[in-house]
Amino acid sequence: MKVTLLGTGSPVPSLKRASAGYMVQTGGDVILIDHGPGTFQRMMQAGVSATDVSHVLFSHLHFDHCLDFVRLFLHRWDISPPDTPALKVFGPPGLNHFVERLFGEDGAFKFDLTARTNHANSLSIYEGRGGTPPRPWPEAEVTEVGETDVIEGEGWSIRLANVPHHQPYLVCYGVRLQADGGVFAYSSDITLPPEKSPAKPLYGLAQDADLLVHYLNSFNVARERAPGETQAARTKQQAIGELARDCNVKTLVTSHHGPLIDTDGVRERVIADIAAVYDGRLIWGEDLMSFEIGEAT
Repeated sequence: MKVTLLGTGSPVPSLKRASAGYMVQTGGDVILIDHGPGTFQRMMQAGVSATDVSHVLFSHLHFDHCLDFVRLFLHRWDISPPDTPALKVFGPPGLNHFVERLFGEDGAFKFDLTARTNHANSLSIYEGRGGTPPRPWPEAEVTEVGETDVIEGEGWSIRLANVPHHQPYLVCYGVRLQADGGVFAYSSDITLPPEKSPAKPLYGLAQDADLLVHYLNSFNVARERAPGETQAARTKQQAIGELARDCNVKTLVTSHHGPLIDTDGVRERVIADIAAVYDGRLIWGEDLMSFEIGEAT
């Protein structure tokens, strides 16, 4: 399978980085895991069309992980021939509400969609693609999933884990995708005080992963010993290295970089902190990097 980083940035607008989004291509499927602002454009730069996408999984419903879904959903429907399979969309509780309020018959786009399903010009374009009026309202197969659910496709499967972030207001899932004899793991966003160990739910997802993409926005550079302590406090970035080391991760890629962490000097110090505890392949993630893992398909 091929994993492409569509967005390695944070909620902060950036000309360098799109917000969170990752693309997995395996067999005949294109699976998007999160689709934040800017990732639709990155997907096109990677040579993939909206009509190629078969599945979408949201780790959580922060806008920097889902905003470009609006573009994906509308473009895919509008330019697809009539026999295109419905987009399969998975995510945490709240997903049905999210999709219905956007694209339902009384949703935010009801005026646009009413025009496109009724106006003569739109119907003529639809007929030109092989459709026969009346033009149906756009639909997707939307499934809210829990942390014990398994999502399966042709030759691939996804497991989830509830990871600490903005609970109880948002449920947030880490992801483990297995396909073609390889494993891709994704932490999603992690809210973790530096004195704690790596997020325990991630251990099951990251074990023996060929590729682990881990959130790295918040960080620590100070390692001074607290009063009475015999050793310096663990930093947040060291905890990420410990997770990759303990889980035998082959390649660790950092992502979700905000503008502060991505400055000269800070970037190198954070990388050095991780490398001090993890001796595997370590990559500072950038948009449109891609990785081939598992067996060739």
